[in-house]
Amino acid sequence: MLRLALRRTLLPLLLVLLFTALPTCPVRARPTLATAFAPDLVAALDAALETGRTDARAPGALLYIDLPEHGVYSAARGLADVATGTPLTPQSRVRIASVTKSFVAVVALQLVQEGWLLLDHSVGYWLPGLVPGGEAITVRQLLSHTSGLPDYLTDGIIVRARRDPAHHWTPQELVAEALRRPRLFAPGAPGRWAYSNTNYTLLGLIIEQVTKHPLELEVRQRVIEPLGLRETAQAPPNADLGAIAHGYVGGVDQTALNMSVAWAVGDLNASVGDLARFTQGLMWGALLRPATLNTMLTCTSTGGAWGVADLAYGLGIMRRTLPAANLPPAARLALGHTGALNGYRTAMWYFPDSGMTIVAAFTREEADPNRLVSSALQTLATFNAFDKVSGARVQGPGRAHQEAVR
Repeated sequence: MLRLALRRTLLPLLLVLLFTALPTCPVRARPTLATAFAPDLVAALDAALETGRTDARAPGALLYIDLPEHGVYSAARGLADVATGTPLTPQSRVRIASVTKSFVAVVALQLVQEGWLLLDHSVGYWLPGLVPGGEAITVRQLLSHTSGLPDYLTDGIIVRARRDPAHHWTPQELVAEALRRPRLFAPGAPGRWAYSNTNYTLLGLIIEQVTKHPLELEVRQRVIEPLGLRETAQAPPNADLGAIAHGYVGGVDQTALNMSVAWAVGDLNASVGDLARFTQGLMWGALLRPATLNTMLTCTSTGGAWGVADLAYGLGIMRRTLPAANLPPAARLALGHTGALNGYRTAMWYFPDSGMTIVAAFTREEADPNRLVSSALQTLATFNAFDKVSGARVQGPGRAHQEAVR
């Protein structure tokens, strides 16, 4: 036991000395915005947003586009609260669901590059006894959804959370929910992948064990505050609605959910503008060193998860080629994440070929924000918007990684 304690104490200290000797990664400058979106393009995007909302039968829809050489388009359509008739605004916050995983992954990878955590550390090393066989499950496998652990976040647990809104779900309870089900496959089994929210619950616990701080504090101090994300926060661990747009399932307001049931896997709420700033901060090197970012963006096939043939997953980041007419595949290749939870759907994408960021969100769980993203891509292509983008001005870790993996 003494040897194990010394190992846990001395190893991080030795690695910190190693990493602090390395040069830090400079924050990359934001590409200069030479012009604003042309009025006719704005009108076309407005029409695409409203059509997307009505087609999805969503109470509210949000769209944010940042395209170098053009500027920023940010708009909202519909209602933030159907009962009161409160309009949705571009600054409205929504629950971002699994997009939260990208924030948590950044914190974990910062701890890796600082030397406090290793990707090859096991769950059993940091959380002894919590997961049977945890010695064979690594941090890397949690981040990449290759652990084979079953998913705790099912419709059943959401129903139970709604029936007892006062109940505060602990992370340990959530893990125990998952462990009632059989393992999907052996940890790291070749060619196997399965999305499991249990992985990120364990990551949250590991982050707290490593730092001795609440996960919420680490996310806020390491990501939210450095990037100036004033419209991003952790949901309270209760059923309070908070200052967010309401979310709907089957036309029923489902906002009053105790978000402790989502914790590290999906409890953040944010505006679409803040999600765009987070994406840019990540891809342009403000949060991770280039080598760490490239590790994060190194993706493996998901085997066509959710019916998306080319969907691949890195360490808290998705990669896919979005459908859009009149655009080559390189222009449609995107890095980011999507989220869906009890009334909300979100898609956050960065396009390395152009340096563009698009974030879309609906306040209806049945809606698909990627349809809105594709519609925006097609609209931009129709107006030849990408012809004005200079590739030399949008170089960054995200683009460099794309070139490396083509």
